[in-house]
Amino acid sequence: MVGLRKARATSVVVGQDLIAKSVPGTNPLKVLAQMPGVMFQSDDPQGSDTWSNQFYMHGFSQNQIGMTLDGIPLGDQEFHSMNGLNSVAAISSENVSRMDATMSAGAEDTASTSNLGGAVAFHSSDPSHKMGAKIVQTFGSNDMFHTYLRGDSGDLNAQGSRFYISYMRNNTDKWKGGGNQFSQQVNAKFVQPIRESSSISAYFDWSDFDLYNYQDMSFDMLKNGGYNIDNFIGTPNAYEKAYRSALSLNGLPGGALPAGYSKMSDPWDASYYDGGTVERDYLGGMNFHFMLTDRLSWDSVAYGHGLYSRGTWASPYVSSPNGAPLIDQMTLQHSQRGGITSALHYDIAHNHISTGIWYEGFHTDIGRWAFQQPLLGEGSPVNSLGSLPAPFAQLWREQINSNSFTGFAEDTYSPLPNLALNFFFRSLLQTARA
Repeated sequence: MVGLRKARATSVVVGQDLIAKSVPGTNPLKVLAQMPGVMFQSDDPQGSDTWSNQFYMHGFSQNQIGMTLDGIPLGDQEFHSMNGLNSVAAISSENVSRMDATMSAGAEDTASTSNLGGAVAFHSSDPSHKMGAKIVQTFGSNDMFHTYLRGDSGDLNAQGSRFYISYMRNNTDKWKGGGNQFSQQVNAKFVQPIRESSSISAYFDWSDFDLYNYQDMSFDMLKNGGYNIDNFIGTPNAYEKAYRSALSLNGLPGGALPAGYSKMSDPWDASYYDGGTVERDYLGGMNFHFMLTDRLSWDSVAYGHGLYSRGTWASPYVSSPNGAPLIDQMTLQHSQRGGITSALHYDIAHNHISTGIWYEGFHTDIGRWAFQQPLLGEGSPVNSLGSLPAPFAQLWREQINSNSFTGFAEDTYSPLPNLALNFFFRSLLQTARA
């Protein structure tokens, strides 16, 4: 497997060899950030906390870069994305065979409506031709515990039908503050070769993320509160600290700030009781690759994705109906999307000609609800990552239905081995109802 090679002046390929050198479970985009002009940042060492993740490539941010997995569009990579799935939730890093990164203008055949600044194509590894199993166990600081299991069927018949199933579990305590960050994931892939050069494959992903988030930091907080400031959960008397801080914000009796917080310009916004992310995803796709002649090929992908997510923080700015000076505020999202891509590729003389279409439809139901927190000493606070009580208020809610149609045609002309001229046309039609 190639670790790194230059395919063209504007493209690089990062293979499994380079990914395997990182800590198991590390977001593959963090590995890609070793390339010049690419930057990835996250508040956790493995890059699994999607709330904090930011990816930049040659000056373009993650919502301006087209990303796909085996041709399945992954959308804009933003937190609470309505049209996609973060790559870390789409595939276990151990199952990524390579990443193809186009760092100049976005490729017109990429299934993306946001690829202004390039594209990253993830490719899942194929099942092995030999039956086997792999077990990998990793331990690390902050009680980091990473498990990866994979079983390959090997060839089931003379045609080479084969599959694998893998399970990944990752759990680690936060490096500051309290709480842990837990995720688990199941991947499966089936490959059916057809004759010598054609194939059909199917891919499935289930992921489960339950993460306590780190508090967002400002320059004022770093300067006057210190580097290690974080939310209260996991510290002694955590709920009491959050409760009395909220009383202080509202000028109520019994209010008090933790030591040192008064130095900050907005001490009540520096630490909440907690903040968390819950996400469940189901992603599936089928790839069809047919060599119709020695010059003409046809590639199609059909896919579907379902998502449930929860983003939460304990707000001291709104009081609960029972008189508690804070609430648990949650953004809840249910999304479903599905689509198909299809393209023909033809090679003649020094030309590589392609034409294709992409359709995607998605539905999103997203809103923010308020949950009552208990009076001090009269019960347990809301568990952001657990089962939820009935909310006492709906703060806002919206539903969005969208259909996108894309068509493209291109010709890459190579008059010399080290020179390529690209001519293309692309058109997008999108309808939305909200």
